[in-house]
Amino acid sequence: MNKPLLIKNARIVDPTTDFDAIGALLVEDGIIVERVTGEHPGAPEGAIIRDAKGMLLSPGLIDMRVFTGEPGHEYRETLASAASAAASGGVTSFVCMPDTAPAIDDGAVVDFIIRRAQAEAIVNVLPSAAITKGLEGKEITEFGLLKKAGAVCLSDGRSSIQSSALLRAAFTYAANFDMLVCHHVADTGLVGDGVMNAGLFATTLGLKGVPVE
Repeated sequence: MNKPLLIKNARIVDPTTDFDAIGALLVEDGIIVERVTGEHPGAPEGAIIRDAKGMLLSPGLIDMRVFTGEPGHEYRETLASAASAAASGGVTSFVCMPDTAPAIDDGAVVDFIIRRAQAEAIVNVLPSAAITKGLEGKEITEFGLLKKAGAVCLSDGRSSIQSSALLRAAFTYAANFDMLVCHHVADTGLVGDGVMNAGLFATTLGLKGVPVE
């Protein structure tokens, strides 16, 4: 049995109950057993006490759009390093985008992500799967097989599907499997190689702008 943990003087935020106040939490065997506003009347014998004055205590955050380098670009970032960075910012779960090499467009790659994350990541890593093969926006992937392998949603990451007919088919197909579609919407004919909203500031910096109308 682990020692009880008392976290005191923290700003506790719980969106599910609209609770936002300075208080304390008592944790026993990994379960929150008590939450009080203000000072805790007294820690159990042998408890570990952490003073969180000036800190925020809340449920773990979930990042729905994380780009990692694994597989294919591990020199840039791995699932393990991405998970460590996430944990340091209070993120306990994240969805990794399919912009990898190879792209996450096959059940085997989904399985690889899940297994590698279970072995090396210190937070929950949830794989998204590509809407189109190779993120090329031309041919829809096997949504049913990807979901069965463990994909939690569908996305083409930074790529935007330009065919309205293909995107409509993808939405219809995804609905059959009750899968969420997270699509980056952009008209490449307008966006081009722009890097920020068009306007005076972009012109002043000498950067190509993206129309905001």
